[in-house]
Amino acid sequence: MRGAVEELARYDTVTQAIVRVVAQDLEIGGRTLREGELVYLFLGATNRDPERFEDPDRLDLTRPGNRHLSFGHGPHFCLGGPLARLQTEVAVGTLVRRLPGLRLADGAELDWRPNRLQRRLSALPLTHRP
Repeated sequence: MRGAVEELARYDTVTQAIVRVVAQDLEIGGRTLREGELVYLFLGATNRDPERFEDPDRLDLTRPGNRHLSFGHGPHFCLGGPLARLQTEVAVGTLVRRLPGLRLADGAELDWRPNRLQRRLSALPLTHRP
């Protein structure tokens, strides 16, 4: 379950982008970023980097070495990350064990809330077939 939770966090992270303020002038990829400018870091794109993840657009619940950035890194690591991982592991694990026939409802389309920085479903239509 732990590996599946990590892959789900990588594949479709809730926090799609974060905003930072440039602390001092620097050059990245031939572009100069000036002190005080805002920079948007797209975690959703970072977690799909083909140089880091083999076949990054495929959901693989058994993906090894899944070092994604969904919860940030270093001094910007999300303090709630370990709790979010544990809660997801317990909740999804319990659902899978208790309702093994749980599936996305036939013909259901996922309806995402419009938000550029965070990705959330309006609803998740499921069905259970024992």
